[in-house]
Amino acid sequence: MPSAEPTRLTDDLWLAAHDGVKGSCLIGSRPLGVGLAAGLLAELVHGRFLELREGELFRSTGELPEDPALRPVLVKIEAEERTWLPSAPPASVRTTARAHEEWGPRASERGWPPPVTEENRHRLRGHQLSVWMAYLAYEQRAETRVLDRLSRIGLVRREEHRRLFRGTTARYVPCDSFASGTPANTITNAVQTGRTLPWPKVFLAGLFLATGLHHHALATLSPYERSLLTQQIQAGLSDAGKPGIKAMLRELLRAADAAVGEAAMR
Repeated sequence: MPSAEPTRLTDDLWLAAHDGVKGSCLIGSRPLGVGLAAGLLAELVHGRFLELREGELFRSTGELPEDPALRPVLVKIEAEERTWLPSAPPASVRTTARAHEEWGPRASERGWPPPVTEENRHRLRGHQLSVWMAYLAYEQRAETRVLDRLSRIGLVRREEHRRLFRGTTARYVPCDSFASGTPANTITNAVQTGRTLPWPKVFLAGLFLATGLHHHALATLSPYERSLLTQQIQAGLSDAGKPGIKAMLRELLRAADAAVGEAAMR
């Protein structure tokens, strides 16, 4: 059953990225966009609205979350599926049909056609993770969703500035420096006191590293403490048994790290 409870980890990423004297962003727009995109998808995965398998996203349910930042993303994913044309039967199914026609109804008694293995069965079409991360990161789509959620709960405010010959520009800044500093402080204190972080903070710390925000948000950690944090991220997203949500979150972090790395090389 999908979870309607918001995790807000993506809100924490935006706030931590703007935890400065003037409220300006501490990292580039591209790394921030990728991090926010990965955060929103992680919330949908953890809420069991999406599954991530081998680089593809699949809707887990027909239900939509009430969360104002997550619902539009899932609505867009659902709308994309309506544009897909029905696919032809998989090759294994067509081969089976021809075999029965050629060899007759008693052919199966002679061991023909051979059984269809699980990997050859037709599987549902998925949404490419890399495409959707790029889509959400582009033109501040993910950031717009997060800012809408932050505005609703009063954690950001819109500021307008007039510039000579350039009209009016607007930006969003945190309303409270305590709120913007809390995400990074929580992670820092947990590492320094040896406490275990819950999954949202583990994933958030992973996004700090993937986007380069750790150079600012976790600057007080020593190299040894930073290595402890890396170990905690690996342990916190490791599955003891059959791969599940934690494996999906690991895949999301790797995708975010790769997307930011590709942007840095351009």
